[in-house]
Amino acid sequence: MNKVILVTGANSGIGLALCERLLSQDMEGLQLCLACRNMHRAQAARSALLSSHPTAQVDLLQMDISSVSSVICAAHQVKLRYSRLDYLYLNAGIMPNPQFDVKAFFRGLFSSNVITMFATAEGILTQKDSITSDGLQEIFATNLFGHFLLIRELEPVLCHAGHTSQLIWTSSSNAHRSAFNLEDIQHRRGNQPYSSSKYASDLLSLALNTHYNKEVSSLKCCYFPVVLVV
Repeated sequence: MNKVILVTGANSGIGLALCERLLSQDMEGLQLCLACRNMHRAQAARSALLSSHPTAQVDLLQMDISSVSSVICAAHQVKLRYSRLDYLYLNAGIMPNPQFDVKAFFRGLFSSNVITMFATAEGILTQKDSITSDGLQEIFATNLFGHFLLIRELEPVLCHAGHTSQLIWTSSSNAHRSAFNLEDIQHRRGNQPYSSSKYASDLLSLALNTHYNKEVSSLKCCYFPVVLVV
């Protein structure tokens, strides 16, 4: 029986490299599904994978992880296509280009953190966020909330008797505790939304690991959110 694997953000970067690695290791035993926002790029990624692995089974799924309606629709399609998911790779994410904060730089020159500022650029690089059509901070919605919603919507094919599923959530070395505030989980008031969202996804991954393994122990089904630091 083929392993069914869904990868979000699979059309480029880490996601595409991951798909290539999966097919290289176990091409004959995989049913791979690339979940992407841009279907033109997804088609190009699929063609690239098939050029290296012509007999591979590679499906496409349109999904904008920052959109609640898109995630729900995509999850519905997954449940129609597959009776189960063996692996779910939560890889899609965005990181805005940092911008230099002149005012913060001059304030830092006369503070006790001046050495740290010059060594790490802490406090003088800011990231601009935007708002989605659902009224959420875009980076929070993309890097955290959309994936959480996807997990919940896919529970019927991730966890049931006699089936073992594994969830892998791509993290980052930029996941800083100092950037995260539980009272401002969307990071509306801060200037490090990427670091905040990645730290929050680490916390959520650990919480899901505890929750699902406890819930499904009676079903003899294992469900492991695993954090990958990249």
